[in-house]
Amino acid sequence: MEKDMIFFSKDGQGLTSTSANHIANLAKEMIRGLEASLGSLTLYSTAVSLIGSETSDVLTQGAQTEELRDVQRKLHAISKAKSLIAWLREAIKAKESLLNEATAMTNSEYIKLKGLEEIKKPEEGHALTEDEYYASLTLDARNRYYELETLSAVLGKAIHPDGSFANAREMLNTRLRQPREVKGDGRDTLIYSYSPTVEPQDVEDLYFRLQKQYREAQSQLNAMKFDCQKAVKSSEVAVATEYARELEKFTEYYQNISAERAAYIKKRVREIGDYKILIPQSLQEIYNEVSHLGKK
Repeated sequence: MEKDMIFFSKDGQGLTSTSANHIANLAKEMIRGLEASLGSLTLYSTAVSLIGSETSDVLTQGAQTEELRDVQRKLHAISKAKSLIAWLREAIKAKESLLNEATAMTNSEYIKLKGLEEIKKPEEGHALTEDEYYASLTLDARNRYYELETLSAVLGKAIHPDGSFANAREMLNTRLRQPREVKGDGRDTLIYSYSPTVEPQDVEDLYFRLQKQYREAQSQLNAMKFDCQKAVKSSEVAVATEYARELEKFTEYYQNISAERAAYIKKRVREIGDYKILIPQSLQEIYNEVSHLGKK
């Protein structure tokens, strides 16, 4: 963060985080001593004597004028020392923040930082559907498909087992084999006689003619369905191929970005680690005083 750079020197002069933390601890000890001194400040002396005695013994000696005059210096020293601690602690925190920001950098943030173009993850395109294929046919071709579909269904229903014409043909053949049928007993016996009303051969010819028409209609319908499936499959393959190609480009791009980002983070962490914490001019005097405490 740019705002955090205020804590660091540009000439490489200053304190490391370890040194800054040490100075802050020394300042804390200095403050403790000064506050203890002020806390024990007594502005009067205490003496004790026996009743009837003209002599007394001094128990405690109150502060002298020189010590009184030193109160202001001590208070200002405490204030400066606390300001120094606050500055150093914030600087250490700022350095940690910069390190966290660097190590947490995402690919998108790196791309933005470098002014690169971000590539969105590709989405698989739309492949042709059967409905869309038939909708793309010409009026005549589409109508032909519906006609063949209907003709196949109608003819198939008629000539397949249990179909209306298949049943009628089967019953005719049965009556040709059994032209008479007896029902009932005794005087109630009835004899039914069956005779064809059309030429049996005409029925056979029509049946096989209908079968042929059904096969032809079904063949043409299957051919149109095959063309549809072929077109749909071709579209699916084209879409899948394009998606795989774009995905490969995307993956390769972000693999390179990830490698570049890792190298950048490593370099950035090293740079931040070399940052030195500067001491503001107004805190230089208290810094010098505190830093000498550790050398006594």
